[in-house]
Amino acid sequence: MGFPPKEFLTVSELAARWERAPLQIIDWAMSGKLELMVSLTEAEFQGGEEADYAAVRAGHVRPLFRDAGDAERFVMIRRARPPGSDKPLSIVHPAEGVRVLSTDVLIRTTEIERFEEENSLVRRVVVGPGAPTRHSWERFYVEMCCRIFHDGLPDTQTELVEVMQDWIMDDPNWGEAPDPSTIRKKVKVVWQRLKPD
Repeated sequence: MGFPPKEFLTVSELAARWERAPLQIIDWAMSGKLELMVSLTEAEFQGGEEADYAAVRAGHVRPLFRDAGDAERFVMIRRARPPGSDKPLSIVHPAEGVRVLSTDVLIRTTEIERFEEENSLVRRVVVGPGAPTRHSWERFYVEMCCRIFHDGLPDTQTELVEVMQDWIMDDPNWGEAPDPSTIRKKVKVVWQRLKPD
């Protein structure tokens, strides 16, 4: 028996899944195509209700994802819609609102699946418990993050693509190497977030 599926993805995780810039996901949310949640720490709403997460307007968190190199480190959320409520409520504790980072902005997996269904997005289907997908992109992203952490970000996106191509070629567990354009797409999602200009 395996673990239950994830209930939420961060915007960055979803950006990697869809191979789109995080800001594009926020803009879809602003146009009403996706609902965003934020995780909350010790938040109390008017009326005494408490919640671990709540829905927010995308415009409130968009400054966290600006791609012109001037993204905010955090925003303060003072109103949100907790589960079970049909309208946003004011956060009364903490009085200044809840500090939210980009990693606190979440999308429910049910919301993601609805969006994918409505927009005919192709998803890899896992057949049977534990069946592997063709390539382990999760391992790819972990390796890329480790290399950036230890060696620093290369000067160009092309250099990072080459580093990851070499890693794939040297990894005996990878199997058939994907084509270079696929690797470029995977790297581009991370590159645009780290070096948007």
